[in-house]
Amino acid sequence: MSELTRPDYIWFDGAVRPWSQATVHVWSEVVLRAASVFEGMRGYWCPEESRHYFLHADAHVQRLKESARVVRIPNDLTVEGVLRGVNEMVSALGYREDVYIRPTLYLERGRYTNDADISDTGYFMPVFPVPRSETITTGQSVIVSSWRRSGDDTAPPRVKAAANYYNLRLARLEAEAAGADEAILLNAAGKVAETGGAAVFLVRGGRVVTPAVSESILDSITRRSAIELLRETAGIQVEERPVDRTELYQADEVFLTGTLCEITPVVSVDRLAVGSGSPGALTKALQDAYYAACRAGGGDQRGWLTPAEAVVPAR
Repeated sequence: MSELTRPDYIWFDGAVRPWSQATVHVWSEVVLRAASVFEGMRGYWCPEESRHYFLHADAHVQRLKESARVVRIPNDLTVEGVLRGVNEMVSALGYREDVYIRPTLYLERGRYTNDADISDTGYFMPVFPVPRSETITTGQSVIVSSWRRSGDDTAPPRVKAAANYYNLRLARLEAEAAGADEAILLNAAGKVAETGGAAVFLVRGGRVVTPAVSESILDSITRRSAIELLRETAGIQVEERPVDRTELYQADEVFLTGTLCEITPVVSVDRLAVGSGSPGALTKALQDAYYAACRAGGGDQRGWLTPAEAVVPAR
């Protein structure tokens, strides 16, 4: 994600507050041990209705609660509560464009406990404007990182915990040093896992393959959406299985799926062109289907979208 513009307000512990007032102590668990879990959600701007539509809100809140359960952060979050905060934030900020929403639960006090009586938790949620990246159209160059993705028996990737992202940061820094846009990490078994923020798909001979959720990857909501669209719009059954590194080099197409990168083509892996070196036909067809679903507004037929409660007036 590119540098985000700091907004004037943030949702912090139950209310919209000035950005400068959202502070935690240096001795909090979130500082000492990165004790937090988070989600990344998108709100798509619908100019015809002057309101946002939030994508997969229920699924994101459910995954946030599941992550918190695994790392023992007590919480009473509900979909309705999160959406109330999101609605208040978009109204306060007045963004008339696509937004990125990052609800985050953290442990203030409690160390290794999950006892709500002896722990303090916090919750914050910034909302940022998020223009579409140029590489979604042109494609990304990626490398296979020398760093391995952590496993379910170390720092489970299916938990969207802040601590997990140090592993991914190292891979991103390696990609940057190599002049690439992104890095694909392998798992402990040497099979393809994921990038720092996206699931990996390969197309070869008309077949679509992606690493299974058991291959040290996040149970990506955008990944599920891509599988659904490929099955329903193209009649393609996606193979979910272990993927060898060399399959990346033999693929006709490679693409990434994630909240921020949406559906992004990969045009080279380790400086080797993928297919013709341009975004492939199936990837572009999937992009069209995905963006149509995300921007359906009131015409949503898939149940993916939740409308904002109020319109955002022009300023």
